[in-house]
Amino acid sequence: MVAAVIVLYIPDMLLLDRLLRSVVGQVEKIIVIDNTPGPSDGFSSYFDKYQGCISYLPLGDNKGIAAAQNMGIRKSMEGGFSHVLLLDQDSALPPDTVKKLLDAEQKLLSEGKNVAAVGPLFVDEKTGRFPRAIRHKMQALQNAGEQNARDTVETDWIMASGSMIRSSVFSVVGLMLDELFIDIVDTEWGLRAKMNGYNCYMIPEVLLQHSTGDRVIQVLGREIYLHNNTRNCYITRNSTYLLRRRYMGWRWRASMICKIPSYILVYCWYSDHRFESLVLLSKALLNGAHGKLGRLD
Repeated sequence: MVAAVIVLYIPDMLLLDRLLRSVVGQVEKIIVIDNTPGPSDGFSSYFDKYQGCISYLPLGDNKGIAAAQNMGIRKSMEGGFSHVLLLDQDSALPPDTVKKLLDAEQKLLSEGKNVAAVGPLFVDEKTGRFPRAIRHKMQALQNAGEQNARDTVETDWIMASGSMIRSSVFSVVGLMLDELFIDIVDTEWGLRAKMNGYNCYMIPEVLLQHSTGDRVIQVLGREIYLHNNTRNCYITRNSTYLLRRRYMGWRWRASMICKIPSYILVYCWYSDHRFESLVLLSKALLNGAHGKLGRLD
């Protein structure tokens, strides 16, 4: 049995309705964790039309993506569900997504693979391009979009939205790292799973539209996704902090030692307020180095 865990934060109701309609019928239970600040009076009645298949938990404040996911995962495990399907509020599942992911996972398990998570192949809504499957082996990046539609791609981590994870894997690997709050959460969990002998797999047969960043720019022939200052701070801080975690692997850490300064320079250069961005990202870098995590002030 599969439970879907959906994390909300000031959702667009049209997109949320699209998501719920795409999920109902594919899973046995939907657990909605709401990070939207303030009272939720009247909002819970929105889910009444789904006739009890949705469990709604408003937190009244933004506790972060990792903490919200963990609450949903715990509820799923307490309910005896065998799998958890993680979803963002603006995703939408194609038909038979869950069945295809379950079938792909079963095939991998029958081949003797230790599966951490299986997830879809994302198509970037802005560029129409496919992501590369990241394997930190001398920076080898495999273009998943060039794979045959039936070829499963092993990768060090996959995006949380659309990923399906067996409850038994959480018992070994652990839950998401709450302190990260948002950003790099799925990367950290995937590499921690890998350290425990489990691997993530991208299933190209399942395509999911996804939007990354606020805008896309070209720098030296490479596409760079730009975010707002707050997201940039979380990315910089969390990446810096995780350099101290050995289970992230020396290849990932070596890569990030080079990338973090580049991120800061690029984001500041393309910012509308360069000096302000530089100050904020420098502070984020120091917070990460000193292990000051949680929600940004």
